[in-house]
Amino acid sequence: MMNSVGSIRLAHVLLAALTLAVLSTPQTSQAQQNWQATVGAQTSDRAHQALAFLPNELWIHAGDTITWTAKADDIHTVTFLTATQTVPDFQTGCPGYSPSGSSFDGSACISAPPLAKGQTYAVVFPKAGNYKVECLVHNYMTGTIHVLDGSLPLPHNQDSYNELAAAQTKLLFSEGDQEMRMAHDDDSVRVYSHHLNVTAGVGEVSATAGGTQVGSLVRFLNGTIQIREGDTVEWSNLDPQEPHTITFGTEPANPFPPSPNVTVDADGVRHATINSISDSVHSGFIEATFQDFPGLISENPLDHTRFRITFTDAGTYDYRCVLHDNLGMMGKIIVLP
Repeated sequence: MMNSVGSIRLAHVLLAALTLAVLSTPQTSQAQQNWQATVGAQTSDRAHQALAFLPNELWIHAGDTITWTAKADDIHTVTFLTATQTVPDFQTGCPGYSPSGSSFDGSACISAPPLAKGQTYAVVFPKAGNYKVECLVHNYMTGTIHVLDGSLPLPHNQDSYNELAAAQTKLLFSEGDQEMRMAHDDDSVRVYSHHLNVTAGVGEVSATAGGTQVGSLVRFLNGTIQIREGDTVEWSNLDPQEPHTITFGTEPANPFPPSPNVTVDADGVRHATINSISDSVHSGFIEATFQDFPGLISENPLDHTRFRITFTDAGTYDYRCVLHDNLGMMGKIIVLP
């Protein structure tokens, strides 16, 4: 464990050193330059998601444009709120969404709609100032844009930004690997009679001087397990940002509420019983608690981070997270007589 922790710390030190090197090369003034950045990143199997603006801190000149390109199958927004604005829902926007190429000077909100992989969104910054960019889908996903007067030198160029974005991405993916190794030793999902462990998503929040980022592993770890008739399985979400669902059978039209056959145990954990492979059960969102975020309304006073199902009949039961099954987040419960 000490070696793993040491490697994570070393990665942070190396990233900080790279950042200092990036910022040591001044960029000469260029009128109305179009800077390129990335929103989100993923590994080739889509299991690791970087919930981040990459890089998440940029220095540009007044009049310049930044164009963000979505690089992941998980959706994100590029949003700039006013200083006193309550954080809106990503399905609501400012309200509404702004076209690519909109200007932001701090006086009125602008927001991209949820961006799919390959889509781009450009913002023009006509006025000097420091502006926060955020994703309405992922509340820990933030960054800072420093807009300088055109007479001032910029501390770095596009190549430097690309290098910093790559370093931040690599670090977020490595942190996801560390969380995955730790999750194998965790009892976040367990079969009460057999002590088999599975994890329903893991993640870790990282901070830079520009904002916060999250490395998420959107998988059910040890997601295929064998149990016996009558056993109860409990799932828990260890990701601080991504909500997940545990869904058997028919996917509901609205993923927010649990299915009607879900009850709540005395300790506050949602619980359902499956009696047949034809039964459908949907957990609703299993997620971290977000009361500390002003303007956000939790699904419940305490969000549910765990979900239980009792299986009474032998058979093979496929399940998935309806929010991330497109990324490969699926599992299987094999119930033996």
